[in-house]
Amino acid sequence: MIGECLRQSGILTEEDLQTALIEHKRSGERLGAVLIRMGLATERQIAKALASQLGFEYVDLVERPPDPSAVVLIPKEVALKRNCIAVAVRKNALTVAMSDPLLFTLVQDLEFQTGYRIKQVVATRAEIIEAIQAWYPDKALTRVTPQDRHGRDETAPGGMLAPRTGATSLSGVREEDVFEQSAAAPAGPAETAPIIDMVDLLIRSALNSRASDIHIEPTEGDVVVRQRLDGLLKQTMEMPKWVHDGVVARVKIMAGMDIAEKRLPQDGRIRATSEEGQEVDLRVSTLRTIFGEKIVLRVLDHRKGVPPLEELGLSAASMEQIRYFLHHQHGMILVVGPTGSGKTTTLSSALASIRSERTNIITIEDPVEYQIPGVNQTQINAKINLTFAGALRSILRQDPDVVLVGEIRDQETARIAMQAAQTGHLVLSTLHTDDAPSCVTRLTDIGIEPYVTASALIGVIAQRLVRRLCMDCRRPYTPEPETLRAMRVSDAEAATLTFYRADGCEKCNQTGYRGRVGIYEIMAVTDDLRRLIAQRGAEAQLREAALASGMLSLGEDGLLKVKAGVTTPQELLRVVTEVRETRALCPECGTRVAPDFSACPGCGHRVGGGCPYCRRPIQAEWKFCPYCAKSTSAPGARKSPSRSIASRRTVAELPPARNVAEFKK
Repeated sequence: MIGECLRQSGILTEEDLQTALIEHKRSGERLGAVLIRMGLATERQIAKALASQLGFEYVDLVERPPDPSAVVLIPKEVALKRNCIAVAVRKNALTVAMSDPLLFTLVQDLEFQTGYRIKQVVATRAEIIEAIQAWYPDKALTRVTPQDRHGRDETAPGGMLAPRTGATSLSGVREEDVFEQSAAAPAGPAETAPIIDMVDLLIRSALNSRASDIHIEPTEGDVVVRQRLDGLLKQTMEMPKWVHDGVVARVKIMAGMDIAEKRLPQDGRIRATSEEGQEVDLRVSTLRTIFGEKIVLRVLDHRKGVPPLEELGLSAASMEQIRYFLHHQHGMILVVGPTGSGKTTTLSSALASIRSERTNIITIEDPVEYQIPGVNQTQINAKINLTFAGALRSILRQDPDVVLVGEIRDQETARIAMQAAQTGHLVLSTLHTDDAPSCVTRLTDIGIEPYVTASALIGVIAQRLVRRLCMDCRRPYTPEPETLRAMRVSDAEAATLTFYRADGCEKCNQTGYRGRVGIYEIMAVTDDLRRLIAQRGAEAQLREAALASGMLSLGEDGLLKVKAGVTTPQELLRVVTEVRETRALCPECGTRVAPDFSACPGCGHRVGGGCPYCRRPIQAEWKFCPYCAKSTSAPGARKSPSRSIASRRTVAELPPARNVAEFKK
């Protein structure tokens, strides 16, 4: 790896590299030492080339000496043995100079030892040794953690997440001893690291990075830890296989589970305290796999608070429509979408916007993710048979004005919620469907009569979450032609727009994205839609009617955000499959025609491609059907006028560009 870096940097020729590799195999020395001994490269050249190739910063420890307050965070004996030295500390990040930045196990050990997030920089081995001798005090060192620097007491309520100096593991081995052994041969159970601190490190790392989930997954040879950041999983750590049982036992104890039960799935809950002293809930789930128990911790972070509706990514028109829904005194508002699409956040923001001293708001949730002042929140408990349906019956006796049902899962819950919506209550709930019109079909499948749905439903909000571009590192670019075609953006339109791509910087953890924003499809139940629902209209008919009344699809709303530079085309296409709706127009009168229509509902003109008599597919130039021998012209069909409007666009345009500016604020 080092040799290839030097060759690409022009320091070594291919012939020099091959000569050094032969000597490296013969002597068994490190390739860098061979290059220095043969006079092919200096140590500084090797370090600079390696840093440049791998994207790390090179630090001259003579011109830029280490910060004494950072140096003491790593014990001197560890620094000498692992050839590293801390050079700077900032908040929860510790910058460490090392001669080989590819030693990821060293980074993990240092994070475990110090409690800081490690930022790697490159320096020469000789300069690191000189800096260690020059900057370390001679006396015994006292390790300092981020909590100690802020005056935190590790016995305080937040101590669960604070690493402890000299902590002992389940086997009684000191943490410093284990750290020293980490560079040697793989340790066995007798040298188990402090499991308590290891689990605390996993939780603390997830809270610091604002992850929504922690996955601890055993494999055949090790244990992989992944975090879900902005909706996508990212591997953050690898642990040796022998720590798996200890980590699982520790998590089960914290979550109140049965540590002896390893075959059946279990659920539990952990109440932790962040470094800021705020409480965070973690919902824990275990599942037996072929390599051991997998653990998933869902982070329910109360520190975030309920975001206002204005921060969710709604356009001005969408915001006005949702506020219109919420002004109703009774009826049902549904928020639909897959798991993890932000439905609970939208409902919580809606409740926060209408709470007042004159309104009695009661919620039934599983679990309570946001604590909203002024709202009476209830959490279901299956162990005591407190279900959505059972709790909803009791809530209706509490004289509520607004009721939030966390999820409609079955016919009983749906029926009681519909009855509440028809008897003077405003009911908000969620449903798992792909888009807004399909929620009507879903309610029918559950067992709700269409006429009940038509009378109770006020509006439906379908949504997805896309990652928001980091404004500090986004870069303009020209999308590939395939990407433009997938978004149904013409070349002429693309020439007037500026698209951005994710680049990556320190502020966004090199991902190019920071946070997420919603894209929405809001269907208001108009009189026409209400009539279609009651008549058991097909889903395609409901969608056409909603689009005709001005509904923007998920893809179209997402495309507005792409045009505004809020997200990338790739991110939009990852979340939605159809960006722009194909809305065919009748060539005679211009009425929108659904794909499955055979004739225009406005003028009766035949728009299908089949024979008007036998309905078999025929070609456009055929004058007679080869199957029934009849004319392909419909009886009494009018001739096309000389001025046909067939040239009209078959794809509806998005709202004017002035709406795009809403997302640039």
